[in-house]
Amino acid sequence: MGPFPALVALCALLLTGCGERAAPSIEIEGPTMGTYYSVKVARPPLGMTKDALKREVESVLDRVIAEISTYEPTSELSRLNANPATDWIPISPELYAVIAEGQRIAALSDGAFDITVGPLVNLWGFGPEARPDALPTPEQVEAARERVGWRKLELRASPPAIRKARGDVYIDLSALGEGYGADRVAADLDARGVAEYMVAVAGTIRAKGLNPKGQPWAIAIEEPLPDRRAVHRIVPVSDRAISTSGDYRNFFVKDGKRYSHEIDPATGAPIERNLGSATVVGERATVVDGFATAFMVLGEQRAPALAVSHGIAAYFIVRDGDALRGVASPAFEAYLARSTPQKRAADTSEQPE
Repeated sequence: MGPFPALVALCALLLTGCGERAAPSIEIEGPTMGTYYSVKVARPPLGMTKDALKREVESVLDRVIAEISTYEPTSELSRLNANPATDWIPISPELYAVIAEGQRIAALSDGAFDITVGPLVNLWGFGPEARPDALPTPEQVEAARERVGWRKLELRASPPAIRKARGDVYIDLSALGEGYGADRVAADLDARGVAEYMVAVAGTIRAKGLNPKGQPWAIAIEEPLPDRRAVHRIVPVSDRAISTSGDYRNFFVKDGKRYSHEIDPATGAPIERNLGSATVVGERATVVDGFATAFMVLGEQRAPALAVSHGIAAYFIVRDGDALRGVASPAFEAYLARSTPQKRAADTSEQPE
């Protein structure tokens, strides 16, 4: 949920459509969470207007920001991070649900995904504060690492509460925030009787039903190239969520070396992998958002193994020198076999400007 330009908001997944005949639809977009959202409703319910939809969607996203943003000092999460107590701290059911999902993914990934990694994210200049001119020293990295560790958090479901092992443990839900926002908007649309929609918050998408042309929503995975945008492959998505995480957009270069925003909790430093991007398909956007990040930290060998062992539909783009190689998990291949329409029109992809 950091401050990324709107131009790169959909850098990981490009929204596309295929089919023969277009039906009436509503499309809205705008800034949110320091990035960008887009919502498309195919065959909207009678009486739904563009202005009303935009107000409702942005109201939902504003509530999400008020719950989990580290950029908003008055958010519930910011207040939790500022609280030095080490006894039980009551939290809302909404915040509890997101933190609990992060802890579940942390356990499954053996800590590669860690919602307490915030001090390291901030130290390397990818958090709310301005990026420092100099790289952090080993001493600074080690001091930040002492505050990091998903096991430093304890959750209680009823009533919802959290306990920190140290008062200065800092929780960062950015790796779940886009997906959580998409899920919340989708839930609101469901409640309003919207049967066919596509909700995107940056590189995480939740889709239901068919697009305005009567086909599954077609999502293009980009090639992980920092200097240009090119479609690697098209994935049909209906009644599913999809998220891509990569190292090719949010990074900085210092003394000729590139530093990714993906931080490895085990080393305290940005990842150094041949894995360019990881795409995950599943039922909930919050979940696929988190696993896409976890896979990037795990890298090109451990990530596919975890996807296989847990039956996760994942697609990885690995750099082999100057070449790119796609690696699909068995669950991803099975998903494509079930969901790919007989007529595919990848050459009609519409890329956002």
